[in-house]
Amino acid sequence: MAAPDTKSGRGARRRAHSPEDARFFGSSLVLLLPLVALEVAVFFVPLVYLLVRSFTDWQPGGVSPFVGTANYAELFADPEFWEVVGNQLFYLLGLPLWVLAPLVVAYLLREHVVAPGFFRSIYFLPAVMSPAIVGLVFRSLLSESGPIDSFLSGIGLDAIALPWLTDASLVKPVIIVLVLWAGFGTGVLIFSAALGAVPQEIFEAARLDGAGFWRELWHIAAPSIRPTVVLWTMFQVISIFLFMFAWVFVLTGGGPGLASATIDFAIYQKFMRFGFFGIAAAESVVLVLMILLVPILGIGVPRLLRAITRRSVERGRG
Repeated sequence: MAAPDTKSGRGARRRAHSPEDARFFGSSLVLLLPLVALEVAVFFVPLVYLLVRSFTDWQPGGVSPFVGTANYAELFADPEFWEVVGNQLFYLLGLPLWVLAPLVVAYLLREHVVAPGFFRSIYFLPAVMSPAIVGLVFRSLLSESGPIDSFLSGIGLDAIALPWLTDASLVKPVIIVLVLWAGFGTGVLIFSAALGAVPQEIFEAARLDGAGFWRELWHIAAPSIRPTVVLWTMFQVISIFLFMFAWVFVLTGGGPGLASATIDFAIYQKFMRFGFFGIAAAESVVLVLMILLVPILGIGVPRLLRAITRRSVERGRG
C-alpha cells in the first residue's frame, strides 16, 4: 500500500493560505464593511432602542420613567392583543395557497402553454402596482353597494351578494385571496426561473415511466427546486407579519371591529392614534420575536418529526 503524499498535502495547505488569498479576504471584508455598518444603523440600532423604550413609559420629547415589564404585562392582559394575534395566525392559513398556486401555474407554463412569457408578464402586472391603489380599487368593487354585489343581484344571485369587507367571517378570507392575486406573479416568475434550471431529461424519463402531471409536479419538479420553495415560503411568512399593513389599512381599517387587524396595524394604532408609545414599543418587540420564531418552528418541527420517525423505523428494524 502506497504511503500518502504528505508533501502534496502540505503544498495544498500552503496554497489555501497563500498571501493572495489573505489579500482577497481582506479586500472582501473591506467591501462588506459599509453594508454591515448600514445594516447595523438601519436595523439593529433602532431595534435596540425600541427594546430599551419598551421597558419605559415612553413619552417622546419628555421624561420616560422606567416601568420594567409593565408594558408587556398590560399588553398580554389585553384581549384585543390576542384577537389580533389570532388574526395574524389565521392569515398563515393562506400560506399553502400562496405557495402552491404559483408553483402549479409555473409548472404549467413550463411546457403546457403556448407563449408562456406573455402569461408571465400578465401575471406579474399586479406585483408592480401599489397595494394602496389596488386596495382602494377593491374596496370600491367589494363594497355592499359596489359593482360586484350589484352585478350579482342583477342576475338573481342575491344569496352570494355578500358584505365582503364588513362581515367578520368573510373579511380575512377575502384579504387572503386579494394578497394571493397581488403576489401571484412574483411567485410564478421565481418558480419558473428555478424550473428552467432543472434538466429536461428528468421529466422526459418520468413520462416514459408513465408519470402524469401531478406525479411529475410533486415527485420531480417540487423536490428539484426545494430550496426555492423553502425560500418563497419563508418570504411569504415574513410578508404575513410585515407587509399586510397596507392591505388592512386601505381595505378595512382593521375592521369590522378588529376582525381583520394585524399586529403591525395594531402597533400603528397605539403609536400614532392613541399615544400608547411604551406599549407600542413592547408590541413591536413581540412582533420581531414572532417573525424569528415562526420560520424556526416551520423548519425545525418537520426536521424533528423526520428524525423521530427515522429513529422509530431503525428501532423497529433492530
